[in-house]
Amino acid sequence: MSQYVTRATGIASKALDAAKTKVVPPAVEWYTGLMARNAQYVVTDPVAVEKLGKQMVFSNMAKLPAAVQAAQGEMRVVQQKWNGRMDLPMAEVGTAALFSAEVYAWFCVGEIVGRGGGLTGY
Repeated sequence: MSQYVTRATGIASKALDAAKTKVVPPAVEWYTGLMARNAQYVVTDPVAVEKLGKQMVFSNMAKLPAAVQAAQGEMRVVQQKWNGRMDLPMAEVGTAALFSAEVYAWFCVGEIVGRGGGLTGY
C-alpha cells in the first residue's frame, strides 16, 4: 500500500513541477500582455466600478425601444404581405414555404437532440 502512496506522491510532484514551469509562466505572460494592451479600459475608481453594473443594464435597456420599433415595422410588412397574399408571386410563396419547412426541420432536430439523440420513442 505504501508503494502506491509513494508512487502517487511522486507523480503528483512531477505534475506540480510541470505546471509550475510549463503552464503558469505562459499564462502569466499572456495575462500581463493582455492587461498592458487593454490598460485604457481598466476602471480604477471604486465609485465608478460600483456604477458599472447598473450602467450596463440600463444602457442595454435604453436600446429596447429601437428594437421594439424595428420589430413593429417588420410586423407591419408581414401583415401587408398577408393581406395581399393572393397577389404574391409564386417565387415568394415558394421561398416562404421552404423557409417554414426549414424552421420546422430544425425544430425536429432540436427535439431529437434534446431527447438524447435517439430516434426511438417517437
